[in-house]
Parts: sequence; structure tokens; C-alpha cells
Amino acid sequence: MRILFTVFPASSHVYPVVPLAWALQSAGHEVVVASPECVIDPNVIANIASAGLTAVSLGGKEELTASLAPLIAAAGRPSRGTAAIDPDDENAWCASRAMLVGLLNAYYPPESVSGGRRPVLDTLVEFARDWRPDLVLWDPLAPTGAVAARTCGAAHARLLFGMDNVGLVRSKTRQELADPSSGLTEDPWMPWLGPVLERYGLDFTEETLVGQWTLDLNPARMSYLVDLPYVPVRRIPYNGGSRLPEWLHHRPERSRVVFTLGQSRRLIAGQPNGFPLREFFDSVSDLDLEIVATLNSDQLATMGTLPDNIRAFEYVPLNQILPTSSAIIHHGGAGTFGASVAFQVPQLVVPLPLWDEKVVAQYVRRRGAGLVADPAAIDVDSMRKDLLRLISEPSFQIGARSLYEDMLAAPAPKDVLPVLERLTAEHRG
Repeated sequence: MRILFTVFPASSHVYPVVPLAWALQSAGHEVVVASPECVIDPNVIANIASAGLTAVSLGGKEELTASLAPLIAAAGRPSRGTAAIDPDDENAWCASRAMLVGLLNAYYPPESVSGGRRPVLDTLVEFARDWRPDLVLWDPLAPTGAVAARTCGAAHARLLFGMDNVGLVRSKTRQELADPSSGLTEDPWMPWLGPVLERYGLDFTEETLVGQWTLDLNPARMSYLVDLPYVPVRRIPYNGGSRLPEWLHHRPERSRVVFTLGQSRRLIAGQPNGFPLREFFDSVSDLDLEIVATLNSDQLATMGTLPDNIRAFEYVPLNQILPTSSAIIHHGGAGTFGASVAFQVPQLVVPLPLWDEKVVAQYVRRRGAGLVADPAAIDVDSMRKDLLRLISEPSFQIGARSLYEDMLAAPAPKDVLPVLERLTAEHRG
């Protein structure tokens, strides 16, 4: 088969794709990974290629960057809107829907934004018509994959990078449309989708938003209860390739803790200056621990001289450092969560409110695999106490083991290939 992956232009969306793409490639299938380019993460195409996969650039750097900028700025101000789903707020999906519609609209921007340049979707459709994939696997934030698949007769499915916020929001939207008392009389997705589909001679189907089926990397106990066809796949941690640092050749002499804010290197904490990095590092300076912190160059430049037990780096792949770590402090991103689970590391989660971080945090706490700090009221002394609990209380290691067993219950990428081959044969046009 020929398989085309389409991903959102961020490395954190590329990494979940890689293990399945490797499995397909190793089984003899032809695989390419396509992504637009965006200054928000200029390394996307290079990261695809460095993983040993064939990368296809869809261009669109200027117009996509301009279209996404206001949405990303709004996500940085939770009161102004976010694509996150708050499990404690039954109505949070409404704000998420508004953000998602705006995000999807970015792939086919109006003339005022595109400046006459070809939208990303046109480039992808042209490539798909020429390359003729049998199957298109698309990122929920790159729904252009569904449109491209329909124009060339390919089967298509979503590959989730995190929780299925799009599926949940679409399910609730359909319920609202079916309820006369809701006041919603027109489908809010259609102002963007209608004209785009019409341009390619297509009508609207639900599969345009949610795929013919969905590959789900989330543990079964964590997934939303949405009436869609899901195929479980085990999340295999991949964080990019790099040389193993010499200091990681040996096991640490004292307990090692990883501190990471994810690919974005930021944490929205409801505070003017975000996470109080320096205060936290000072609060743990007297502990018999080795803290390995990944910080960007700006953060490193403002830290000054760090305590002796803090190692600060711009980047260390989690799959290199977590096997020798006793705990991790992180922002709740799906990739970081998945890597922590794979190496059975107890977690202290300070959830960043962008996508599914609060869901991840609550799941970790509920399963006894870690603790949660309130991002809107960070107390470094409380975080210090929580960290010591993770290191000293055996129950958190037991909880981390239970999450690992949940992960093993899902089939590995290679074991899913017969299912993909069968579904592709059934759905290919």
C-alpha cells in the first residue's frame, strides 16, 4: 500500500506518527509524511526526514503563520478561548469548538491572508492526486487529509496525537443541532467546510471531520465515550534522534528528576511571568536529588548561576533520560505523559490549558501514578513536598506500573497493520 500521513506543523505532532510509520515502512509499504511549514516550528520537515521518513513540504509558511498567530495568542490567554476540554466543565466544549473552527479555517485562508498564494490544501490535493495513496492517515488538526483522500479515492482515518477533542466536540454539536431548545439551527462547521468542499466537487460527510475510523493512542480507560469507530494502538515514545550525552552513559548517583515544559518550553500558569522557574529551583536546591531541566535559550539566559543539583539543557530526548529517572514534573502534554508511562515514572503534572492536559493530569492522579499542581496558583513549597512524596512513597511507583500495564493492553503498531490493510480495502474508493 501507499500511505500518506498529514500532520499539523509542530514537532510534537510529528513524533506520535513516527512509530506507526516505521512499522508500515518495515512491512514493505510506501510511506510519506506531509506537513505545511510554519515559523511557529520551523524544524517540522527536517524532523520528519531525520526520523528516516520521506517528508513532503506543503509550503504555506507565510499564510499559515499569519492565520494561526491570533489563535495561538488566544490560547495563551485562557480567558480569551482555548481548544482544551475541561472535564469539570460541561460547557467547555463550546469554547473549544470556536477555537477549532478558526484553526481549521487557517488551512484555506481568505485572499486577505493568503495574498494570492496557493493555500496548503491545494498543494496537498495536487500531491495526493499525483501520488495516489491507498490510505491517508491524518492529524485531527490537519483535516485537509480527509479532503485530499476524498479527491483521489483513498481510504482515510485520523491518528490521534492526544485526546479526541474534535470527536467529542463534534458529537456534542450534533446533539445540540438535534435539540430544538438549544437554539443552534446551523452547523457551525459549514461556513469553512462548505465552500472548501464545493471547490473540489465534494459534499459534506461526517467522515470529513472524524474520519472513516480513528487510530487511538490513548489508554482505553482514559478515552472519551464517543460513538465513533476507534482502533487502539500502543503509544511508543519517540522524541527525535540525538547522540546520547556522556553523562547519561551511567546511572545517576542520586535520584534523578526530570523537569520539562514540553516542546513549547512554556507553561501558562495564570501568572504574569508564567512558571516561577528560579523560585522552584531554589526551593529544591538543598535536596539530595539531581534535577534535569529542559529550558529554551531565553530561559537559560535569565537563570544566572543555578544550584549545584540542577542540570539545565535546551533539549534531552525523554526516551534517553526517563529510564534512569525517579520522577518527572511536566505540563501534561500527551507525548510527555506517554513517555513517562512507558518508563513507569511517577508524575507531578502542572497542566497547561491548551488541549487535553487537564484530562491527563486527572487520569494520572486518579490512577495513583502521580500528583497535580494547580497552574493558576503555583506554590513552589507545595511542589517541593509533592516531589518528595513521589520519590519516597512506594504507592506512586505502583500506580506508574498500573499505567504501564494499561499501555501494554493496546496492540503494538506492527500488530495493527492487518487491521489497517483490511479497513483500507473496505473503504478505498
